[in-house]
Amino acid sequence: MTGKIFRGILVTALLTMTACLLFIIGMQYQFYTDTRKQSLENQAYLISRTVDGGGDIRDFGKLDDRITLIDKNGEVLYDNKTDISETENHSDRQEFREALENGTGSSARFSQTLEKHTYYYAVKLADGTVLRVAGENITLLTAVLRLLPAISAIIIMTFIIALITAFVTSKRIIAPINAISPDNPDTVSEYEELTPLIRKLRAQNKRIERQITELTRSRKEFEIISENMKEGIILTDSDGGILAYNGSITRFFDTETDLKGKNILRVSREEVFYRLLCSISSGLHSEYLISRKEQSLEIITNPVFDELNRCRGAVILVIDVTEKQERERLRREFTANVSHELKTPLTSILGFSEILKEGLAESADVKNFGDDINRETRRLISLVEDIIKLSRLDEGILDNEKQDIELKHIAEEVRERLQPSADAKGICLEVEGETVYVNGNAGLIFEMIYNLCDNAIKYNREGGKVTVVTGIREQKPFISVKDTGIGIAAEHKDRIFERFYRVDKSRSDMSGGTGLGLSIVKRIAGASGAAINLDSKPGEGTQITVSFGE
Repeated sequence: MTGKIFRGILVTALLTMTACLLFIIGMQYQFYTDTRKQSLENQAYLISRTVDGGGDIRDFGKLDDRITLIDKNGEVLYDNKTDISETENHSDRQEFREALENGTGSSARFSQTLEKHTYYYAVKLADGTVLRVAGENITLLTAVLRLLPAISAIIIMTFIIALITAFVTSKRIIAPINAISPDNPDTVSEYEELTPLIRKLRAQNKRIERQITELTRSRKEFEIISENMKEGIILTDSDGGILAYNGSITRFFDTETDLKGKNILRVSREEVFYRLLCSISSGLHSEYLISRKEQSLEIITNPVFDELNRCRGAVILVIDVTEKQERERLRREFTANVSHELKTPLTSILGFSEILKEGLAESADVKNFGDDINRETRRLISLVEDIIKLSRLDEGILDNEKQDIELKHIAEEVRERLQPSADAKGICLEVEGETVYVNGNAGLIFEMIYNLCDNAIKYNREGGKVTVVTGIREQKPFISVKDTGIGIAAEHKDRIFERFYRVDKSRSDMSGGTGLGLSIVKRIAGASGAAINLDSKPGEGTQITVSFGE
């Protein structure tokens, strides 16, 4: 298409100039010469721009003018008019030397190759080679010989025709190109050469639309997934600039809501974030643990590398490990308490047995030592059984085999089992309320009510009272155990369900308690889908209510 435009305009110009030269030798000779030179220079400029832009110089091989490509040493790389193997080195050509020094060069001389007087114009290309365009430059004598005075009247008509032809041709050729819309390349062009371009534009638009759709979908998926993550996530560039983040970050650090494009230090000014920034810049993996407002946060930084192993950014993951840290604390505390609780009765048993072994006990005291050993052994067995029971509850071994259970009936069975203990302390143990059913494990529900009633008796005063009530409140079954015992102070209420926690350790030791009863109650209630409510005042007693169906 470019060649068609060029040839049409060039032929028109040549015809016009030729007609003028036939009638005007003197004045028009210089005009023709200048026009011819300018035409060759324009042609050289056009070809050089095309070649520098990645085009092939051979596409211009059919042009009338001679086109030559010369390397910086003067060797001919391409010539559309002659075999380059037969050409000599052009390093001595004037236009070649000027082009190397100044970027452009020109000269006029007789060409042995073309066998005519020729004007040369050379342009230095971006890769250091020189493009030279050469065209015939007629002499004044030739112009005179061609002069035919009879056709001087045609000069004006020829000139007008040339202008009109060039204008109409260029407009007609360019119009279809201007009509092509890159956004909607569905126009059918009259030029066959434009068909591949239109097809590529159409395919490119479809590919871009698919990519935009895919990127939009991926971005929405990432936003949905990241916003529903409990963990915080931050994506940064290699300088610590935030590319993306989720809502957990603003929740963890109570920071501003718009962090995109800002530095990682805008999240927090804590020292650990300065270390994170250094890790990102150095492309290093790092892990930190920080505490904020009763929260423990683990921050993990993973660098992101490209195919050239250059760090392009980092992924920062913030995990709330408060519960994990708390479980670890409770585990250590539980281990220490178990060791202590096991050591106490074992030490007593060992001491009593050593006395008996060495025969240091009086005959009258042997029975007392035996009773002490028996009491400590039972306490030890009870402790081990409770620990095993809690372990099985934690593993969910006892959570299955659920069925409909009548609460009041189980409460009556517990009352019968604990009646001797209640009578020994003169405590009145009563079961009241209505018949209600819950779905759960009968053995676990019995164990829960038994522990509540056993605690109510152990920590009650002499001649006190324990009342067990079953019923329905707010459309939910419940069982309540109320005593008239020592009560629980406010500072202990949040911890009495912890394992081995005791409000009064000396009283617990006297009553034979292991400190695991209420922990077992809490675990069974959780496995049964029940909630526990504690209401207690020191010196007035305690009421624990278990509501089912939470």
